[in-house]
Amino acid sequence: MDTSVRVDVNGILATVAASIGTFVGVAWLCFLAGAAVVRLLDVSLAGVPDQAVTLTLVVVALGVTGWLEDGGFERLGADPDGGPRFAWLAIFFLPLAFSPLPVALRLLADSTSPFGAFVLGSTVLAGWLAFYGGLERLGLEPDDFVRVFGVALALGAVPVAAVVLLDVAWLTEAPIVVAIAVVVQCLALWVGLETVQNDREPSPG
Repeated sequence: MDTSVRVDVNGILATVAASIGTFVGVAWLCFLAGAAVVRLLDVSLAGVPDQAVTLTLVVVALGVTGWLEDGGFERLGADPDGGPRFAWLAIFFLPLAFSPLPVALRLLADSTSPFGAFVLGSTVLAGWLAFYGGLERLGLEPDDFVRVFGVALALGAVPVAAVVLLDVAWLTEAPIVVAIAVVVQCLALWVGLETVQNDREPSPG
C-alpha cells in the first residue's frame, strides 16, 4: 500500500511540475510576443497599470497551457513532457550558453534590436530541443549548456583581464571585440559540448 501511494504521489508531483514548467514557458512566449507586437505597432503602455498587464499575461498563459495539456501538444506533434525543459532552455540555459553572441550582434548592427532577434532565436531553438526531439538527436541534456557557459566565461575572462589589468586598449576596438566574441562562442560550444560527450562515453574495459 505504501508503495502504491508513493507512486501515486510521485506521479502527481511530476504532473504538477510539468504543468508549472509548461506555464512558465508559455508565459515567456506570451511576454516575447506581446513585446514584439507593442514594438511593431509602436504602442505606448505608459497609461496601462502594471497589474493589468501582468494579469492579462497570466490569464493568456493559463489558457494556452490548458489547451496544450488538453490535446494541444498532440495536435502540434510536440512532446507533452517538454514544457519544463523548454522553460529552462529558453529563459536560462541557452541565453547563458550563447551570451557572447549578442555582444557581436550588438556591435555589428550598432543598435539594440539584435538582442530581440537573439532572444527569439534562443526561444525557437529551445522549442526544437525540448518539444521536437532536438536534445535526443544531439545526445544532450538541458543543463549541458551550463558547461558551455562556464567555458565561455573562462575564455572571455582572458581578454577582459588583458584590458582591465594590462590596459591593452586595442582589444576594445569594435572589430576586435566582434572577432573575440565569435571565437569565444565557437570555442565554448566545441569545448563544452565535446567534454559532455566524452564524459558520457563508457570507459573501456
